[in-house]
Amino acid sequence: MLPRNRAKLAFISAVALVLIGSVGAAITVVRLSNSAAWVAHTYQVQLAVSNIDFILSEAGRARLSYVVSGDESYLQAFDSASEQTAANLRNIRQLTNDNPRQQELCSRLEDLANRRLGILRAAIELRKSGEVDDAKQAVFSRDNMAISREIVNLMRQMEQEEETLLQERAHRSKSLFVIFLFIVAAAFVTAVAFLWIQYHLLLEELGAREKAETSAHRLSARVLRLQDEERRRLSRELHDGLGQNLVAAKLALSNLASSRPDDSVIAECLKLIDESVGEARTVSYLLHPPLLDDIGIAAAARWYVEGFAKRSGIEVATDIPDGAARMPRAMELALFRVLQESLINIHRHAGGTRAEVSLHTLKDRAVLRVRDHGKGIPNGTLEHFRHDGTHVGVGLAGMRERVAEQDGEFEIHSDENGTEIEVTMPFSADGDTPETRATAPPTN
Repeated sequence: MLPRNRAKLAFISAVALVLIGSVGAAITVVRLSNSAAWVAHTYQVQLAVSNIDFILSEAGRARLSYVVSGDESYLQAFDSASEQTAANLRNIRQLTNDNPRQQELCSRLEDLANRRLGILRAAIELRKSGEVDDAKQAVFSRDNMAISREIVNLMRQMEQEEETLLQERAHRSKSLFVIFLFIVAAAFVTAVAFLWIQYHLLLEELGAREKAETSAHRLSARVLRLQDEERRRLSRELHDGLGQNLVAAKLALSNLASSRPDDSVIAECLKLIDESVGEARTVSYLLHPPLLDDIGIAAAARWYVEGFAKRSGIEVATDIPDGAARMPRAMELALFRVLQESLINIHRHAGGTRAEVSLHTLKDRAVLRVRDHGKGIPNGTLEHFRHDGTHVGVGLAGMRERVAEQDGEFEIHSDENGTEIEVTMPFSADGDTPETRATAPPTN
């Protein structure tokens, strides 16, 4: 499987595990929330049950106070306690409607509470009648206490039942919380593991891409060097082979013309041979000017610009000082090819009539600038070239490759007023200059 596909698979697996973990965590959180709600529900039942005893005790105190004092305000307190008791009993029955055991105990509690309230109400009615019968009141009190003990015992049973449920629900809630933490931790660890794998696969792919780009740059540089060598060879063949043959043919025809001065055909052939010699010399020099090897980039650049201006009709202003120190051969060749390609592009695409060329050598670098006053390059095309080298011809890409091979900087600026190419190349410490080649010790 390709590294890219493995990285994609690892990423998809990590996302899937995160989603599965998220769903599991969400389900667990919902169940945990429900469990917490049941725990709160248990506390509500316990509180409602304990309130029954408190309210019934309030009713008992109101009955006793009324029997002793006859103050009817205590009757209002008794009636209020009776109503609260009924409301609490309904609340308890509603809270425990999912528990048959508690519903049974709730029914018994309602019966006991109603009986207790009935005893208290009978004692109150006896006092209302005006009859003072301490013996009967004592019986009512005794019966009230007996029922109160039964109610307390029953409430303890209900509270115990809720306590048992509370422990079960608290244990379940704790277990769900542990499961939630485990799911989250497992999903996180697994996702991190897959992301780590994806990271390494991505690094592997980037490394392979960098190697491929390096190989492509090396191949491109080798192609450019082979191209330059082929141009040099063709230039030499044109100059030494075809050129010499044309000169020899011209000499032979010249001897023949001297014996036949009135022969127009021979004169026309001599004219054609002269033109062919000139064309061969021009093509030879364009392929690889000998001035570049013999004198240097400054002279070769001036010669080429002058010839370009004559051939194209474009006015070219030059700023190339004389007496510049020689540069490494590869650097001079790269600068010359950039100049050559730039002027060709100006002639083909710029649509202007003026251009400027400057070449300056500083302390540690050389700077070449070529500017035209044409229509410029569209912004979209220029951005694509700067980003990935596309949407342009091989000329600009080849120039940038040549400059990059010499560790230089290639910059291009363009607008509606024209285009400027600026190349900066550093001098290498071990550059192969004519001076170093001349003083180098011979090799065996």
